[in-house]
Amino acid sequence: MNVQAFLNSKLGVGLGFTIMRSIPAPISYPMVNFFAKQLARMENLSLVQSVRKNQLIIHNGRRSSTDLQKAITDVFVYAGRCLVDFYRTLKDPAALQGKILKNEALERLIRLSRDKHFGAFLVVPHMSSFDLMLLAAAALGFEAKVLTFGKPTGGYKLQNDIRATSGLEIMPVSRDVHEKSIDVMRKGGFVLTAIDRPISRLKRKLNFFGRPSPLPAGHIRMALKADVPILVAAVHMNHDGLYQLSLSDPIPMIHMSDPDEEIRCNAEKILQIIEDYIRSHPAQWQMYYPVWPN
Repeated sequence: MNVQAFLNSKLGVGLGFTIMRSIPAPISYPMVNFFAKQLARMENLSLVQSVRKNQLIIHNGRRSSTDLQKAITDVFVYAGRCLVDFYRTLKDPAALQGKILKNEALERLIRLSRDKHFGAFLVVPHMSSFDLMLLAAAALGFEAKVLTFGKPTGGYKLQNDIRATSGLEIMPVSRDVHEKSIDVMRKGGFVLTAIDRPISRLKRKLNFFGRPSPLPAGHIRMALKADVPILVAAVHMNHDGLYQLSLSDPIPMIHMSDPDEEIRCNAEKILQIIEDYIRSHPAQWQMYYPVWPN
């Protein structure tokens, strides 16, 4: 059985939602911890192998086998906690707001997103429970168009349906959506997407953690065409168990005569900021695809 395909399926997402909301709160974390640790030991699963490779790279290959196994286990344990928090607060607005830290970065993000004289592309890594933060921020007034995986099916479609309950417009990537996104930003709106999921068919590679990776650069092309800056945001869980947002300053795009170098230079500048966020909380990087396939 392909565990990753099941977890991303409509059945897998729906089952997770039902289970997390039905079990008593005091045993929810211990239960997901137990299953997460069992999953981390299944070394033959592609899901576990991907996390292993990704964690090895971001730790510069300096982890012993014992330390590396602990890092893998930490990723799955933390992911389980994020799922519990997200599903248990999804239909409880007060509980949802109670799980986030309302800091200056969040207030600034909301304020900028509502400023119709400031269009921007907001990019994020797959860290922590960004969906939880997204729904909570939207309830506080955050405005954006959210670009998601093109042609979503199964669990991805269900996840998009959940995100749409926030009132944010969810737009699966397509050529028409690219043009719409550029127009939105030119008119002072925000567009949001994650940029750390690899696209295996890409021939062009970007330097990420010192190694070439087939990461997307569509956000760079759109920001250049719309002539808007990029903001980089990330979420992590702090020591109080609250989800906390970090936000960069606006990063203007550098225009160059060589189109390929223009994309590479701007994209890698953004990825360096993503690297810093991931290094700060490596166990909270929820990336289950091999970012460096080779």
